[in-house]
Amino acid sequence: MEILIVGSIIVALMVWASTRIKRDAAAAYNEEVIEADGFKLTKPEGFIHLLNDDSGLAFRANSKDFGLGEAAEKYQATITVERHDGKDPDSIAAAIKESASGALDEEKFVEQDRKNVRIDVPVAEDGVNIRRYVRLVGTDAATFELRADVLDDMAEGYSEKIENLIASFEVK
Repeated sequence: MEILIVGSIIVALMVWASTRIKRDAAAAYNEEVIEADGFKLTKPEGFIHLLNDDSGLAFRANSKDFGLGEAAEKYQATITVERHDGKDPDSIAAAIKESASGALDEEKFVEQDRKNVRIDVPVAEDGVNIRRYVRLVGTDAATFELRADVLDDMAEGYSEKIENLIASFEVK
């Protein structure tokens, strides 16, 4: 009888722990304001922020889901922020334009007395078509590059999230 009681308690604890872990894991994909060294952005729902990442990027997040077919090993969308010390937005924009595999959209504007460049460009990586959305923000010391890469087949489903992300991007 004692074994049954102890077993029931252990099962109850396992159910409680499992539920808590699932809830916490699901919360990692919620929309979240990220403040990092030099910038702030709102991570869209459905993305997970990769912490303790050794990529050298200031920020990196991946979508929950992977692509289909040839893109089955790629995330449907990725978000990165990279700091380019000593570079201006125009030189980085020129390099991005060189990688284009088709027509691109480019917009230059000034916001908070800082030069901004917005580029939307199709690129091909490993035989997979990707839509790349970039916002460059120049400061006196560096240029911050916010980049969202979305599988071309999935671009329409992510368009609102990406637009909100780009609009939320602030450089301190």
